[in-house]
Amino acid sequence: MKFNIRPPRVNVNLKNGAFWKQIVMIVIGTTISLFLTVITAQMMEKRQRAKDRRLSAMMVMSNIELFARLMDGYSEVMGSSDSIATWLLSKPIEELELLPEDELNALVDQAAACLFISYDKSAQNIFSNNVETWKNMGNIEFINTVGQCFSSMNSVEEYWNKRANDMNGTVLEIKDHPDRYEGSSVPIKIISYDKMRRSLQGIHQMRAWFSHVAATMRYYNRQNMAAIGISEQEVMDFTNDLELGAEDAGAAPEFSDYCTPPLSPDSLPTMRDFEVRLQKLKASTQAQ
Repeated sequence: MKFNIRPPRVNVNLKNGAFWKQIVMIVIGTTISLFLTVITAQMMEKRQRAKDRRLSAMMVMSNIELFARLMDGYSEVMGSSDSIATWLLSKPIEELELLPEDELNALVDQAAACLFISYDKSAQNIFSNNVETWKNMGNIEFINTVGQCFSSMNSVEEYWNKRANDMNGTVLEIKDHPDRYEGSSVPIKIISYDKMRRSLQGIHQMRAWFSHVAATMRYYNRQNMAAIGISEQEVMDFTNDLELGAEDAGAAPEFSDYCTPPLSPDSLPTMRDFEVRLQKLKASTQAQ
């Protein structure tokens, strides 16, 4: 079956008014078509920009909430260190010397242990380094508050990691060069050292500081939510989904999981001749 598609016929008689009427209608139709195409494209672009703006905002606020949760975790983990440090500092050195050295060393190591802060900065980098993201956000209040959050997060990381590095370094220095410090044993030397005692005394304040940082991040994040028009529940759900996704991915592979016992010499055929020759040499040596 053949279909014959013919273009509309236009009466080219210039003296006929119908010709000009057809031309006007074609021009109007083409103009309307172009107008609708442009409007549709603009609407689709506007809708996509709104989706991108919302997703960027959710990623940023989720990143801030995750940092607040990290601070809560550090405060909780340091609870045992705080208790042990408080107990150690409350005891006279002569009493602590009565404890077995290995037990005292374990207590000191736990009290003085400092974890370094490390968190995902991918959302921060995207938001901070992508000019289009800044332009598309179009909300100065949101941008300013987010910038303040990121600045605070980086400052907290820098300050604490420097403190943790200093504390861990002091412990290693005493363990590596115990003869330079006073005390009957290495753990006693650590506890007796004034700098370490001040660091151990500061653990309680640092726990409170971590909790305060977490609360401050959430305070600013609520301002972000209000500025961008996204509810706190939406941000929490988005953040929970990210954490759940990370848990579903499973734990990172451990090197020890891939270690196998050494091969038996008997399982290496190329080494058997060497082994036989070695045994003969040993026998002849013993015979002499």
